[in-house]
Amino acid sequence: MDFFIDRNVPEKLARMLGHYDRAHNVVYHDDLFEKTTPDTEWLEAIAKRAPVPVVVSGDGRILRNQAELQVLRGLPITFFLFAGGWFDLKWEEFAWKAIKVWPEVVKAASPPRPSVYKIPVTASKVEFEAHTRDLGSAKRK
Repeated sequence: MDFFIDRNVPEKLARMLGHYDRAHNVVYHDDLFEKTTPDTEWLEAIAKRAPVPVVVSGDGRILRNQAELQVLRGLPITFFLFAGGWFDLKWEEFAWKAIKVWPEVVKAASPPRPSVYKIPVTASKVEFEAHTRDLGSAKRK
């Protein structure tokens, strides 16, 4: 399985996960796109890759911005979001918590299906949020 880590997640975490999880391919945003590539553009490009990577993001605005939400809703992407609080942690705590929850991310992403999950900072499990087709609608949860 392939994972795509967006630029709102520290690059060093993407590199660390790539070394930690040799069974999967972990790619960082800047390896494929310019730093200024709009979210709508890289989301659409990622969805055209074979296999479609699982997206791990730190950008909660993607789930609130109507243009980005509309694009994500129509794509066959499994999307994980580091929920609020992660980016308030010191790097060392962020790193070990991310490694601890990573097997749960992989498990929830297998097999990949168009869904959104949140990775809470206080838990060791991921939380199903919605199927991507239901984002922004009353069908959520």
